[in-house]
Amino acid sequence: MKKLTVYLICIFCFTSCEKGFDLYPRDKYSEATFFQNEEQFKLYANQFYYSLPGPGANLNRDTYSDLLVAWSANTVSNGSYYPTPTGVGNVWADSYKWIRNTTYLLEKAQLVPQLADRIKSYKGEAHFFRAMACYNLLKDFGGVPVIDKVLDLEDNELLYGKRNTREETVDYIFEDLDNAVSSLPEEAAIAENDKGRVSKEAALALKARIALFEGTWRKYRNQDGTDFLNMAAAASQEVIHGNRYQLFDRRDVLGDDSYRYFFILDKMKTNIANLTKADQNEYILTNKFDVDFRTAESPSAHQSPSVTKKFADLFLCRDGLPTDKSPLFQGRLTAESEYENRDLRMTNVLQKPFTRFWANYPPEYNRKWEDPFAGGNIYDINFGNTTRTAYYSVKFRVEIAAPFGVDYPVIRLAEVLLIHAEALYEKNGFITDEQLDLTINKLRARAGLPRLTNDFVTANGLNMQTEIRRERTIELFIEGFRFDDLRRWKTAEYEMPQALKGVLWTGTQYDTDPRWSDVNFPTDADGHIIIESADKRTFEEKHYLFPLPTRQILLNPELEQNPGWK
Repeated sequence: MKKLTVYLICIFCFTSCEKGFDLYPRDKYSEATFFQNEEQFKLYANQFYYSLPGPGANLNRDTYSDLLVAWSANTVSNGSYYPTPTGVGNVWADSYKWIRNTTYLLEKAQLVPQLADRIKSYKGEAHFFRAMACYNLLKDFGGVPVIDKVLDLEDNELLYGKRNTREETVDYIFEDLDNAVSSLPEEAAIAENDKGRVSKEAALALKARIALFEGTWRKYRNQDGTDFLNMAAAASQEVIHGNRYQLFDRRDVLGDDSYRYFFILDKMKTNIANLTKADQNEYILTNKFDVDFRTAESPSAHQSPSVTKKFADLFLCRDGLPTDKSPLFQGRLTAESEYENRDLRMTNVLQKPFTRFWANYPPEYNRKWEDPFAGGNIYDINFGNTTRTAYYSVKFRVEIAAPFGVDYPVIRLAEVLLIHAEALYEKNGFITDEQLDLTINKLRARAGLPRLTNDFVTANGLNMQTEIRRERTIELFIEGFRFDDLRRWKTAEYEMPQALKGVLWTGTQYDTDPRWSDVNFPTDADGHIIIESADKRTFEEKHYLFPLPTRQILLNPELEQNPGWK
């Protein structure tokens, strides 16, 4: 935009004296010559895809929660952060940048009504990405200034106005989403060369995501969230009944490791069965990468955030029961025993001790397909290097040497199934077995678990809401949801202040094996490792919303700070 502004200034200066000259640059775009055809709108819309979340952003978001512990204290997770000029994660500035850019395209589209039909999908993309940006603001700050035009220095009312209410902000988001749904093509209608662009189904799925967030946010704050829960159920149902997407389950050729390899599919070989990106149809929208054009990154094998005991304990045993109820649970006396007879996702998401794994770095850890089971490394629980808790996440861990082009999921069918189940349960206070079979039980089947039914819940003294939330937490681990889930459920106030713990140490192999004789951790009364004690963690009512960036309040005193923050 800076270059375009310079071009405009030059053109204005010249044409004031030389009105007969055609001085538009022939080799560069200017505002006067751009947005004149379909291809230019597409070119401009391409930038929106850089706003999609990726592995780094979502991993950072998940370290805010109770399921991961970083190598240094996370101030959001432990509640010790405070207002800063730019705010936590720079969400405010980044979101308004994309709101401005998407609004710019929509304004330009109004100037070329003759192109309306041909640029309809790009307008839909602008509405989609603007809704996503506004949602990011809503999650963190509540009601924010709603900006529906490209601002200039004369727009004092918007530049220096008050925040819109939460209700007004939410209405604006859903107005954008409805425009996106009506403007975007269905996935099947997107040309092969344009695969990866936003579809109608993606807009419906995002609508379902945001409606579930707002519906439960209101429900657990003694407000009526029914309309939003209905909206979430309806939008997710439309995606499910469209039958365009299927869960990835290739245990027939990948065995019990199918789930692990699902997340690292590439256009080149990344698994023993040589399945590629083209062999999965679960992703509805991805942050796309390509080994030849836009290479991806993989989490480091060293000093990635460590998984907490709380997450490891969520995995059910193969009989569908939690560890404290199942006779299949093998206990924790050895480093390996707690991984036995569990949900298949446990050893796909977490590395089982003393088993071989491969990584993209260093070279000796790379998978080499001429001898695919050679090399790599044995996970021997290297405290202080690969883990702090003894648990080690391998989700999204690429096994081959860089470069690679693994896509990162932004929206996938598994989330839509989870949204549908939760929306139905939260709206009605119950869910039928048929509805469970349509949603949760598809995920459980892939994980090697029996069906979840109302009779099973009753017979075993379980809680249906707990089981639905368990599935969501496990399935969407390190995809950026946990922190926001705890806040919308209003459970963060008692989940977040709990100590961050690791494995059971006292009286187990960890305590007696000489390889860990020099490791020294504080433990709780039961003998579990304590990484961050409860007395160093807090979550107050004010933490349900982040403080607005203090610089924004200095620039505009009409912006009222969120409650509890100064």
